[in-house]
Amino acid sequence: MRRLAIAVVAVLVCLLDSCTGVPAPTRLPAVDPQVLQDVIDASFMVPGDGVRRAMRVREFNHQAGIRKCGGQLTRSLDTTANRWQQNLFPDLELIREKGFGGDQKEEASDTRQDDKALESISQECKNLFAPIPDFETWFALQGVWYDTVLSQLQAPAMVPLKKPMAICLTDRSGLKVGVDDPPTRYLAALTKRWLALSKEDWEAQKQAYSDAFVDCGRGYYETLTKLLLPERDKLVEQNREVLTSFAIHLVEAGYVP
Repeated sequence: MRRLAIAVVAVLVCLLDSCTGVPAPTRLPAVDPQVLQDVIDASFMVPGDGVRRAMRVREFNHQAGIRKCGGQLTRSLDTTANRWQQNLFPDLELIREKGFGGDQKEEASDTRQDDKALESISQECKNLFAPIPDFETWFALQGVWYDTVLSQLQAPAMVPLKKPMAICLTDRSGLKVGVDDPPTRYLAALTKRWLALSKEDWEAQKQAYSDAFVDCGRGYYETLTKLLLPERDKLVEQNREVLTSFAIHLVEAGYVP
C-alpha cells in the first residue's frame, strides 16, 4: 500500500513538472524585432546597409553617455557623421553618397554639435558608457566579434582578393596602397592626401577617391560579408539572452527604431 502511494505521488509530480530531468527552457521576454535586429547589427557589424542601423544604436548609446556626464547632444540618431572602422565595416553606398564622413554640410554640423557636447561634460566623469543595464556585458560582445572578423580576413577566400584590390586602388587614386591590408592602407594614404591638399582641391577630388574605394572594394566586401554572416548567426544564438535583454533595456531608455 505504501509503495502504491509513493507511485501515485511520483506520477502526480511528473504531471505537474517533468520527469525527463531536463529543465524547461527559459522563455525570453518579447522584444520589438527591429530593435533586436538593430542591436545585432551594432553588436556584430558586417559590411553593408546594416551598418546604418548599427550606427543608430551606437549613436543612442553615445548620447546617453554624454547626458550621464552632464552634457547634451540632440542631433538625430540617423546622423552618419560618426563612422566606425570603415576599413572593416563600410556601407559602400553611404560612402558613394557622402564620402568617408564629415565632409557633407549636415555631417559637419553634427560633428560640431558632438565636439561642443564633449567639451561641456564634467571632468569628473570617468567614462562615456551609456547608463543602460547590461551595457558593459553587451559591449564586451564587440571584442569577441572583432577577433572573429580578423580571423576571417585571413580566410582562403579573402587572401587572393587583396592584391587586385590594392592594384585597383592605386591605379584609380594614384596613392600607394599596400597589398597586406588594402582598405586600411588606402584610408591611411587618403588621410595624408587630405591633410596635404587645400580645401578647394580636396572638394574637387574627394568623390573620385570615394568612388575608387567603392568600385575596387565591392567584391572584397561582398566576400567578407558572406564569410561573416554564418559566424554572426552562431554568436547570435550563443548570446541571444544578452542581446534580447539589452534590446529591452534600450527601449526602456527611450530608443525608438
